[in-house]
This record gives sequence, structure tokens and C-alpha cells, in this order.
Amino acid sequence: MKVNEIYYGDCMELSKQLPDDFVDLVVTSPPYADTLSYGEKVNTFHTDNYVDWFLPLFHEAARFLKPTGSFILNIGDKVFKKKRSIYVFELVCRIEKETGLCLHDRYIWSKLNGLPSGSAPRRLDDRVEYIFHFVRKEKNNKGEYKSTPESFKADVDPVREPYADISLKRMRDKDGNDRPVGFNKTVDEDGMASIPLKTVQANPKGKIPTTVMGFVGAGTLRSTGAKHPAPFHPDLPKWFMKWLTTENDVVLDPFMGGGTVAAVCQEMGRNYIGFELNENYRPLIEKRLS
Repeated sequence: MKVNEIYYGDCMELSKQLPDDFVDLVVTSPPYADTLSYGEKVNTFHTDNYVDWFLPLFHEAARFLKPTGSFILNIGDKVFKKKRSIYVFELVCRIEKETGLCLHDRYIWSKLNGLPSGSAPRRLDDRVEYIFHFVRKEKNNKGEYKSTPESFKADVDPVREPYADISLKRMRDKDGNDRPVGFNKTVDEDGMASIPLKTVQANPKGKIPTTVMGFVGAGTLRSTGAKHPAPFHPDLPKWFMKWLTTENDVVLDPFMGGGTVAAVCQEMGRNYIGFELNENYRPLIEKRLS
């Protein structure tokens, strides 16, 4: 397979053609279970069989992902038969237990422009989605999987954020000098907590981001005439490319949709590979990349 190409077909089959240890980052948002129609030729799977359909891609990812690579999965769940479906959590557990990938972390996407979705008095407005970060498991000299690896590539400096004023005030006195602040607490044998003081210097590049992330959603793209039913806002893939890749790395989106990830790769100097089942999206992608 060549980089900077879009391949049309089933990603479960196309992924088998990727070379071993080839992809630096997968960042994708797949069709959610029973949520939207993506055209009559594209199946949307029920919550009962969604995991079985999706899992083969993660088996392949453990092969084509570089040992230093990451797999970023944005996915939302749904209320089904008046209760919150657990299919997303089943998917994560089975990826961890059955494939060569492990869960490094989970992030919460707090939608900055979420639409009202609650049904008073028993449901609140649902304005979050999940982002799961998988990496390749490491193996010992017997070929057995070891504990969670720490060898994947990451540079937090490009995604650091400004400190809040109140945080800077805690770290500095009125003269601007560093002063000790409360740090991780310890608990003694009697169950009593103490909080040691430690001098912490503010990083001039900013603070490390939290696991709660504020991105705008696809709703902001509707006024642009986007034809894809669930366009991927570029801010999300751009953020993870800044953190987890460097220039000329290979980024895969196995559900390319309207071409957002490829367009962000063009902007940021990364190489892309895209898979898309619905060929009706070809003109949208070609227009986006031109």
C-alpha cells in the first residue's frame, strides 16, 4: 500500500494488506452501533453484534501498528431500550483481553457545542463521548505478552496548555518567588493523612493537559455544507497528531468518511492512508484534499 492514498473497500479486509510495523498512529471515529445511516450499502451494526464485527480490525492493528505507535478510538454509546448500552465497554474489555493491544488510557470528550439531548426528569443532556488510547503490548523473550508498555512515542510539549491564574498564585508568592504547595498525600498506619509540601516550578511551555478534553463537535460543520452524515471535526485528530506523531509519520483512518484525517495530515506534514467503504464519498474526499 502507498501512503497518501485513499482505498475504497471494507477496512476489515484492506487492513490485512498493510505491512507489519508500518503505521505510527490510527485515529478514527467508526460508525456507532445503530446510530446513523451511512447509505444503503453500508451496514450499521446492532449493539449485540457490534463488537464481533469490529474486533478483527484490532487484531490486525497489533500487527501493522509500530511498537511506538498508538491507536486513538473516538466512539460514543447510546441509550437502547431505555437503558445505557454497555457495548462500548464490552469492546474495550475484549480488545484488552483478546488482541495484542492494551488500553493505555481513556479520555472524556466534553463537547463544547453539544445539542440538548436529555429527557426530563430521568435523563440529563448527554454531551460527552469516549476517546480510548490503545498501544501495542510488549512481549517477553518467550513471546508472551508483558505488562503495559511505555515505549510508544509521545511529546506533550506541543499540546501543553496555559496555567490557570489560581495555579500560578499557589506556586508563587507575591514577589514572584517559588513557594511550596501541597503535593500527593501520604497515609500512616493509623489511617491519618498528611500532605507534604513541595516546590513546583511552572513549565514555561504550559501545563500538562487533563484527560477531559474540550473539542467542538460536528455540529459546527453543518453550516459549511458538509454532506457526510457525521463529519469528523479536525480539532480532535489534529490534537492527537501533535502529541503522538512527528513530521512524515504515517497516520491511518480506517473509516475515512469525508476525508478529515487526510486533510489534517496534509496540513501538518504527515503521511496518510485512508479506508472508506462508501465510494459515494469519493468526490467529498477529493474536493477536501484539493
